[in-house]
Parts: sequence; C-alpha cells; structure tokens
Amino acid sequence: MQKFYLRVLPYVISLFVGALIFGVVDYISNPDWQNLILNISAGLISVPFIFICYELVKNISERKIKTKVRTYVTYHSQKVFLSFIKYFYTWFFPTKKETISLDEDDVERILTLSLVDIEKMLSEKMLLGFFIYKDINEDIRSLSAIVKNNNLTEYVTDTEMIHIINILRNITLIRREILDFIVVGKDRSLKLKKDSNPHNFELKLYYKRLKIDNGLFDNVSTDRLLEYFKVPTETIEILSNQIFDLISDIKNLITLMEINFWDDSNLFENK
Repeated sequence: MQKFYLRVLPYVISLFVGALIFGVVDYISNPDWQNLILNISAGLISVPFIFICYELVKNISERKIKTKVRTYVTYHSQKVFLSFIKYFYTWFFPTKKETISLDEDDVERILTLSLVDIEKMLSEKMLLGFFIYKDINEDIRSLSAIVKNNNLTEYVTDTEMIHIINILRNITLIRREILDFIVVGKDRSLKLKKDSNPHNFELKLYYKRLKIDNGLFDNVSTDRLLEYFKVPTETIEILSNQIFDLISDIKNLITLMEINFWDDSNLFENK
C-alpha cells in the first residue's frame, strides 16, 4: 500500500496544483488569459486523473495476484510442514494399536517438544526402519521449489525465507545422519504389503489386520523397514539440535504464514 501511495503522489500533487490554478481564473479579467489558465488547469487535472485510475486498477490486480500466490505458497508449505511433523511423530510416538493419522493434539505434541525431550527419546527409543527411511524427497522438492522460483520468492518475506532455508538444510542433514543408525533388532509381528494397483508403489505397514501406515521408499531394502535402529551415542546431540531447530522453524512459520492445518476451507489429505 505504501508503494501505491508513492506512485500516485506526483499525480495527486498535479491535481492539487491544477485545482489551485483553476481557482485563480475568477481573479483574471482578460478572457484570453482565462482560457489559457483553464486549459493548463484542465491538463493538470485530467491527465493525472487518468493515471490515478490506472494505478488504482493496477494496485487491485496486484493485490489479487499477491493473494493467490500467497495462498498457493501457504497451501503447499503447510502440506510439507504437516508431512515433516508426521515424519517425526512416527519416530517418537509410534503405535501398533491404531492407524497413524494426526490430529491437533498430535501436532501440538511435536511442536512443544523441548531439546531435552528430543535428546531423551533419541537415547531411549528404538526407531522402526519403516518410519525413518520413508521417502520424503517429494516434500523436500516441493519446499525447495518455493526458494528456487523467482516468481514465488517475491511474495515470501525475508524472515519466512530464512526459516524455509533452515528447514531444508536441517532435513537434509537429518536424512544423512540416518545412514549411520545402528540395527538392534527386527519386529516379526509387523508385515509389509504392496498395493494391488500396479501403478501405486506405496508399501503398507500392517500389524495383524490393522494398517498402521503407508509410504514410498527409495532404494531401501524392504528387510530394513522392519528392523529397529538406535541412534549412535555420538550422534544424539547433533541430531537432537537439528530436529529441534527444524521444529522451531516450522512453528515460527505457522505463526508468520497464519497456517491452520485444520481449516475446512483448505483441506488436504493427511498422507
């Protein structure tokens, strides 16, 4: 809005000057001078008026475009953020009792984790390969596209961009740390099933007849998906900090971008 005011300011000044000159006409007795003053005044009023109308239409169009682009960025960002939240939820709060589907309490549970909480859980918990090896590259690419697309970055604030870049850096580092996790056992009560659709490459995780979760996996042996892993002691501190920073950046962006995962007007399937 400030840019709009600066753009129309010269035209407003011209209108004001034209109106002042027009007011002088009554004090001039010479008809020729009156006509000259009226012509000058008319030019100073009419031309800026046209440009002001143009700027108004342009400003309305720009605001509509900005709203649409911001909606696009926010929608795709919140899909990625919820995917990342679910990713770490399955690390720390896995279950065999019900299908994993996040609600508000589950999301809040992740967003309120302290650094001490994360360090404690990484020290004590065994992490199932199905959850830690899940392919989230599509989400990473989706978030990266916002950073790389110049048409989108124009509508993202500098603060938001810093948080997004931090998230991308930390999730990349976390994915590298996973490669060094130590195998400590295998869960023989869980089963993997392929989708009956030959074009769907997702694997489904079952406990007895209950489907727990589903996901895509890239270049990972299916045997590893049913194995349990521990985080090496020397990795716990650095990994905890990376996860905590990533969650903190997501939490900040939820506030900055006014994201509401449960807004009925912007629903998407929680996969």
